[in-house]
Amino acid sequence: MTTVIAIVGTLMGSGLTAFVTARTERRKDEALERQQIRQEGAQDRTQLRELRVEHRKWRRERRQAAYQGLMDAAHEAQGAVWQLSRLTLDPFDQQRYDVRRGAAIDAVRATLRAAHTVQLEGPPSVAEAAAEYAEAVDQHIGPPVQYLIELSEGPVSDTVNERYQARAAETATHLENMHRRFVPLAREALDELMSEAGERP
Repeated sequence: MTTVIAIVGTLMGSGLTAFVTARTERRKDEALERQQIRQEGAQDRTQLRELRVEHRKWRRERRQAAYQGLMDAAHEAQGAVWQLSRLTLDPFDQQRYDVRRGAAIDAVRATLRAAHTVQLEGPPSVAEAAAEYAEAVDQHIGPPVQYLIELSEGPVSDTVNERYQARAAETATHLENMHRRFVPLAREALDELMSEAGERP
């Protein structure tokens, strides 16, 4: 009987020990699993943050390229219009007019295309300023073309010449104003993206 009690006691002790050990192991496993879930969550958040930063940098690079493309195209167009306007100082020459007018029109069209790219890249305030900037470039070609068309028909009066000078000055001023409006808005949009890239979500 004593032996039976000893065997039963040993079995119960072993069973209790096994139960306690299993429960402890289960708790350890659960704690490890929770820790692993927290670590994976932290890694996911870090990866998401890094992806957002990379996306903002990519977006900034695209915008910067679009903004610079517009400014370069507008500069080229202004140069082409200036070359065209130089013809107003000499007797009319159809061949020179055709060449320079074609170059100016091509440059203005390139500016309008560059403005369309900016409109795709945004943001809306910069897109609107880009459209107005390109429109000012387009308007700037008008005065020399109109004057040279009149000059092609013969000598022009002082009134026509004065009207041309006034209109050319007006479009040049408007163009400069649109350039001055566009640049700070573009810079602000680029700086804003860099600020966002440095922030933690």
